[in-house]
Amino acid sequence: MATTPLPLRALLTVAALAALTVACTPRTPTEPTQDITAVDYVLDGDTIEVTGAAGSSQRVRLLGINTPEVPHDDEPGQCGGEAAAEQLRTLLPEGTTVQLVSDPKADDEDRYGRLLRYVELEDGTDAGAALIAAGYAYAWAPSSEPAPARTADYEAATATARDAGAGSWGTCPDLDQSR
Repeated sequence: MATTPLPLRALLTVAALAALTVACTPRTPTEPTQDITAVDYVLDGDTIEVTGAAGSSQRVRLLGINTPEVPHDDEPGQCGGEAAAEQLRTLLPEGTTVQLVSDPKADDEDRYGRLLRYVELEDGTDAGAALIAAGYAYAWAPSSEPAPARTADYEAATATARDAGAGSWGTCPDLDQSR
């Protein structure tokens, strides 16, 4: 049985340990990206279609929030779903210039291939926070750690809107139980 010479074995061991060290080192968060684009249309209360940098369409899921579902694929909508979509259409009419802001603590895309971004208007208004404050959305974050940067603020705004019975909270007490 042939054996590997000691210097080569030592070199391979060092290389393997170096690779393992790099693989196990936690990722250092990067700075958020900020892209300016235009809204093509609103799909539902937490998803929009925008024109990307190359002129192609891209779906964007508003990061940090959730809204009830609108009817689709022969599935009925949920209480507050249409109201949330209409509120977002009012906030982000077709052609509105928005800034898409990534969060280094969150995934870049969801399981459906939609970009996960905070959406801000030219005046700095955070569209997700505005929907929560108006009572048409609620804070949502994945169970993974760390939570996205705006989670605590969104959770506080959700509690305030719920306690005040704002927007759909007045007619849909289980608003935050949407699928």
